[in-house]
Amino acid sequence: MCFSCENAPKKKSRNDVPGDYFTLADDHIKLFLPAYFREFSELEYAALLDQLPDSEEKEMELKRFNYLKFSKGNIYYFKDVASSTLISLKMGQFLPFTREESAYLLGVLSNSCSAYGNALNLNCEKLSAGYSDTKRTKVFKANFKLTNGQDFESFNTVYFVSSNYKTFAINIFSNTNKNYNSFIEKLIVN
Repeated sequence: MCFSCENAPKKKSRNDVPGDYFTLADDHIKLFLPAYFREFSELEYAALLDQLPDSEEKEMELKRFNYLKFSKGNIYYFKDVASSTLISLKMGQFLPFTREESAYLLGVLSNSCSAYGNALNLNCEKLSAGYSDTKRTKVFKANFKLTNGQDFESFNTVYFVSSNYKTFAINIFSNTNKNYNSFIEKLIVN
């Protein structure tokens, strides 16, 4: 028996996820996100924050937004048009961190999450953390869950990426705990 390559079953690649590339031209990065995300400007993000009801959460997010906006390095914002998922990518100073140094990153992120949770009367729980690298790229991921012990739960996933003499952080804030690893694996850093 003889089979044509065209008729042979094709294995679905682990990285075969539907989505679109967003070109971050100022920093020569192509970020791959699910198809329902769109990029929005700093002004659009500020307007989104203004629509939040007055609360400590709004005040904390405004402080975070102002810190990101006025600190060194470009920042890019993305929003899932069908839900409340927000993604920001913040450029930083080049830092080729190691597996050992990623433990310090986890400590800083855990302390930050706890402080944020305490300010909003929420519990912060680390769900997972991990490090992976190749010859050129280093990635650290930490995933946290914020809850009020009743009916509120929110997730924050942070990826630190160091590749091709660039370092940046990708923050994902969502009401669901989706895994974005397949999308992060498709990053192109020139």
